[in-house]
Amino acid sequence: MSSFYDELKRRNVVRVAVVYIIAAWFVMQVVDVMFPALNLPLWTVTAVAALVLIGFPFAIILAWAFEITPDGVKRERDVDRSESITSQTGKKLNQLTIAALVIAVTFLVVDKFYLRVENSRPDAEQSAEVTEVRKSIAVLPFVNMSGDPENEYFSDGLSEELLNVLAKIPELHVAGRTSSFKFKGHNEDLRIIGDQLNVANILEGSVRKSDQTVRITVQLVDAESGFHLWSESYDRQLTDIFAVQDEIAKRVADALKVKLLGQAVGPPQRAHGTNNVEAYDYYLQGLHFRNSYGHGDIQKSVAAFEKAIELDPVYARAWAQLAITQWFASAEFSGNDFDEGQARVKESATRALQLDDTIGEAYMALAMRQFAYELDFKSAKETLRKGLDFEPNNPQILALFAAISGASGDLESAIQYSEQSLEFDPLSSRRLRELGDWQRATGDFDASFETYQHVLDLQPDIARIHGRLGLLYAEQGDLEAAEKEFRLEPVDWVREYGAIMIPIMRGERAVWEERLSDYIENFGESNAFQIAELYSVAGELDKAYEWLEVALEVRDPGIIWVLTFSFTSAIRNDDRWPEFKKRAFRY
Repeated sequence: MSSFYDELKRRNVVRVAVVYIIAAWFVMQVVDVMFPALNLPLWTVTAVAALVLIGFPFAIILAWAFEITPDGVKRERDVDRSESITSQTGKKLNQLTIAALVIAVTFLVVDKFYLRVENSRPDAEQSAEVTEVRKSIAVLPFVNMSGDPENEYFSDGLSEELLNVLAKIPELHVAGRTSSFKFKGHNEDLRIIGDQLNVANILEGSVRKSDQTVRITVQLVDAESGFHLWSESYDRQLTDIFAVQDEIAKRVADALKVKLLGQAVGPPQRAHGTNNVEAYDYYLQGLHFRNSYGHGDIQKSVAAFEKAIELDPVYARAWAQLAITQWFASAEFSGNDFDEGQARVKESATRALQLDDTIGEAYMALAMRQFAYELDFKSAKETLRKGLDFEPNNPQILALFAAISGASGDLESAIQYSEQSLEFDPLSSRRLRELGDWQRATGDFDASFETYQHVLDLQPDIARIHGRLGLLYAEQGDLEAAEKEFRLEPVDWVREYGAIMIPIMRGERAVWEERLSDYIENFGESNAFQIAELYSVAGELDKAYEWLEVALEVRDPGIIWVLTFSFTSAIRNDDRWPEFKKRAFRY
């Protein structure tokens, strides 16, 4: 054995191995720092690491089989021992080893004591405003590296869960899910992403799930410079997923110099709502299906949350998410089925709060029901205030509070809360659309037009924005521009609504009566409020009130707009309005 080792040394195999290892380490350190700065995807780091590992045995084999001679590289067996210069080559390799070590140590010192410090701490002389901006982050959807699209729910869900944990940190501004997930599947420059989301830091990563094991690679990046603050890989059993999430959250908090709340991390039962990994997996599936918007996905989401609860009946967060999903599911029902669906929303949300009264989204589900089903704005606002106490930066809760405020007649607060919601979810088309609606309700047509146009810039093919622009032009009397916008609207019931509204405003009675008759036949109760609105503009108030009663009975979501929109002003000016308002709405 000793003779074999002596032969390894004589052929400089050991020296080559040492040089290779040092060089490989140095290459990976450079890659670790530079690839994020160049906004290269995570898989490129993995690829370089794989090439480095693959290259090692080849380097050893070449060092054993070949020798450098004055005449060039020759096979070792072709070199006479008396003419071998391996000792001279060994001395050069020793010098190369020393040089590589010096470079590596220098890089390590610079990286540890200069680059990382510069990129992880705000300058002490920066203003308080800049320091505040640095305490902001977006969690981009983690890349599914499993090779199985069916595992997409897990990578997306893990990202969303980390986002929710970080959002509970009062000092930290966290971009909302809708805006962060806009970049899913796009290899966008991180500096551009940071600018669009108004955050200083970005958390990105990848997930590889295989049976009961999971590999999570994550890195925190300074969005302004592109340099990473830290990166880490976790190879764990699926049962350790809660510990990994907590560790990532702690590392982010440490890097950004913020303090995690006590309930943000800790034992899985408290921090994540369950210690049952299978229940958690179904919970993530429920989130995924609800956010997919595909045919039948809402029902799949309900089933997933119900399965999570079956596995862990005291899983409060699953109950809360089930309540929200049941709300959306109930919109597909009518009559008794609709009422039963709303009853299930109340039951699930109440159960969630019995188990954990700090879950903001459980309060949100209850408030949604009180607002749009019971039309009890006062109770909805009181309930939602409790949710805001626990999740003051939740963009969905803020947006719902804006809607309740606006419906209650407080349009100034509606705009204020809409704008706050957009601070955390700046790329949400829905949040922007809602802000434009409240701006239009106040008569600020210029601001409303600008907001709606911004939505089209973000998502040119979006539904129900051209229709809103049509209404905006119609309110200002520009019927030609209104007609053009309505024709561009992709949603048929909105487009046909506009095709009736314009003839009404032009006084073309025969045209609008025929079209409205067809509209009632095609859409009927599902669009009861729109029909009431059209009759209001036409001055047919008996018909308007007839359909308004239908809208109230079926709980048409549009009925709240009767309180503020200009096209229903004739209804509000009618003698029947005070009685109807008192009977229908509670403030």
